[in-house]
Amino acid sequence: MKRATIKHTLIYLLPALILCFDGCIKTQRDPEKYLADKGYPLGTFEGNCVKLHRKTVYYQFDTLKVNLRLTLSTNTGYNITGDTTTWHAGSYGSFSEDFVNMVFDDVTNPSASAAKKTHLSGFYTYDYDGTTLIITPGGQQADTLRYTYNLKRVK
Repeated sequence: MKRATIKHTLIYLLPALILCFDGCIKTQRDPEKYLADKGYPLGTFEGNCVKLHRKTVYYQFDTLKVNLRLTLSTNTGYNITGDTTTWHAGSYGSFSEDFVNMVFDDVTNPSASAAKKTHLSGFYTYDYDGTTLIITPGGQQADTLRYTYNLKRVK
C-alpha cells in the first residue's frame, strides 16, 4: 500500500519537477528578432525617398528620388545612408515607435536655418506589412511639398 502511494505521488510531482527544471534552463532570445516578428519595423531596409514638389504657377509636379538604406535597431538607434550627396542627408540618432507612428531624433540635424538637405528627423507615420515600409512625415505638411520613403526589408 505504501508503494502505491509513493508511485502516485511521483506521477503527480513529475510534471511539476519538469516545469521547475525547464524554468532554470536559460534560453537566449534576440529582442530585435522577437520585436520584428511581432510587426515592428526593425532591421535593414533599402529603397528610395521621393520628394514631390508642386509648382504653384502651373500646378506641375517636380519629382526627385534618391536611393537610401535605413537601419533600425533597438540597440544602436537608426542610421540612414545611401545617395546622400544631392538633397537628402545621411544621418543617425535614436528613434521610438508604436504601431502607427515613429519619431526620429537626428543628432546630425543642424539648426533649421542652416539645414541645406532633408534629414530624417521628427514625427512620421508609417505603414509596415513585414516587408515593405512606407514612411511619411506626420503632422502638418506644406501644400506644395511632400516626402515619402518607400523601403523594402533586406535583412
